[in-house]
Amino acid sequence: MRKAVAVATAATAFAGSLVGFGTQAIAAPAPTGPVASQASAEAAKCVVVVRWYTKRFSRYVEVKNSCARKACFSVTVAARRDPQFSIGPNRQQSFQYGGIAWTKGTDIKNKSC
Repeated sequence: MRKAVAVATAATAFAGSLVGFGTQAIAAPAPTGPVASQASAEAAKCVVVVRWYTKRFSRYVEVKNSCARKACFSVTVAARRDPQFSIGPNRQQSFQYGGIAWTKGTDIKNKSC
């Protein structure tokens, strides 16, 4: 009996939280941030991958920063914490992001510095 009451109470609480979540999501206005979207678009244009390669016992990514300011980025590696780097303005540079035992990086994410 206690088990049935506990399950019913948990189901009611869960259903109530879903209903409350849905109404909050609908009632909340969508963020219209042209400044935020513009900043992220500029960051996305700055750092691009030139090539991925392995040298001896390390994995490297070569990137190019085409902006006139310092840019920060992280390398996306599956099942690992993404290593973060920064590159100076108008430069092309290689970064070691892991050892040979690491899985290969798949992409880069532009970050704010």
